Amino acid sequence: MIFIPISYIYASLSCSVTTSASCSGTVLLRMSGSSNAQAEIPSQTTPSYDGNVICCTGVIGLGNSCSGNYEVIARLSGLTGTNSHVEQNNQSNTNYNNTKACISSSFAGDVITVGYQPNDCTGYDTTLFSMGKTPTNSQVGNTLAYNNKVCAKVYSQSISFSLSSSSSGFGNLNSSGLRYATPDSLGSSSETESYSLVVSTNAPNGYVVMLKGDAPTYNAKTINPIGNTPLIPVPGSKAFGIRALASGGSGVVSSPYNSSGFAYDATSSNFTTLASSSSGDGSSTTYSVHSVVTIDSLLDPGNYSTSLTYVVTGNF
Repeated sequence: MIFIPISYIYASLSCSVTTSASCSGTVLLRMSGSSNAQAEIPSQTTPSYDGNVICCTGVIGLGNSCSGNYEVIARLSGLTGTNSHVEQNNQSNTNYNNTKACISSSFAGDVITVGYQPNDCTGYDTTLFSMGKTPTNSQVGNTLAYNNKVCAKVYSQSISFSLSSSSSGFGNLNSSGLRYATPDSLGSSSETESYSLVVSTNAPNGYVVMLKGDAPTYNAKTINPIGNTPLIPVPGSKAFGIRALASGGSGVVSSPYNSSGFAYDATSSNFTTLASSSSGDGSSTTYSVHSVVTIDSLLDPGNYSTSLTYVVTGNF
């Protein structure tokens, strides 16, 4: 079995309203007061705005650029970037077109979301500030000043994949019964787990687990793959297949590997889909893979083997 483990990375955005001197992170917006205030962009230096800056930390590569990978947190009415009212980023009033306050990441793969909610920022990492009214021509304040909250979340696109064993085997094969692969390579005459995969992701649309590889071969002789119609092999029929069971998380096993029968329709150059998830909630699903083989009495004796490659792709 060949696999590539990929680590899971998540950093939580954290923001607060503090003084310019106390901010050790990235300033996203400056305000003239804690409430009933005007706004200015981070590059401005009006002294009266130094006491209320939106300071954010917790994410590597965080910035306040309005280019590259960024989202607008507020549009400002002032032409010079100071002494401004604000409006939401989904508005398009002409006098707000010239100046914007933004949150950005130096990593193109990071996902940045900004939203506007009443009362709290449930579903986001943090509250940036609050608006006196929505959606436009509003003064600003700290996170407690008003009920109209400006929210943000930044997360790295990530995926986690681990395999319980890098090899498994069937032991000695014969034509009188079925053999099931085990992690110690001794094999078993009773169905059991050959190995397991654990997968999770924060990709918004989940992931797909794919598999490729030939059926076991020796000296150009192959134990026939069962194909895409699941079945329980008949002893002595020369067949190879797998099936899988899912537990935990939101992942599900894909057809034809989700039945009580076995199947296998991949090759060394063509993938088959083993499992998938439509949710990127970060929860882990464990896939228990069972492998079966049987041979006929005419098969050449030898050490039959194969390498299976698993690939997990996040649907970002």
